[in-house]
Amino acid sequence: MTVTEAAPPAAHPLSLHTPEKHVPRGTREFYEDVVSRLRAWEPLPTGEITATLDRVLESPDPPFDRELVYVHWQLRSWHQRLSTIALADRRFPPTAEARWLVENGKVIGEVPIGGGTGALGTVRLLASTLLSLLDEVARTQGLRVDEDDAQTRSRRCSP
Repeated sequence: MTVTEAAPPAAHPLSLHTPEKHVPRGTREFYEDVVSRLRAWEPLPTGEITATLDRVLESPDPPFDRELVYVHWQLRSWHQRLSTIALADRRFPPTAEARWLVENGKVIGEVPIGGGTGALGTVRLLASTLLSLLDEVARTQGLRVDEDDAQTRSRRCSP
């Protein structure tokens, strides 16, 4: 089984790249573009992220091999979104730890996963990097994590 065989049928919006054209500020086209991007924007699904991280890192029943490819793809796309949040705002320059987590996550995400325990190890390594990046972004950028999600996660993680 290859990664392309097990990948989800529809590409994630973050994996599609369309070159941006230059639109001068203050023009009607510029504001229409801003409004269309705002309409297409979806908030970061922190509840889904923490549930997936708990399943990969804490669950005694890890995902199956075929599902592992999808989880790896999800973690990579969430890492990319969090990396953008961590690096984009000039008012909050990224910390050295955040820059390291962004680069480390990119390197881990580019490693092709095979099958068995090697694949699970790669996914767990990416998941732990994503968890650290999520904590760092929440701390430095004020990213809101819903209280219900945090309480559920703490109940699952505590012995």
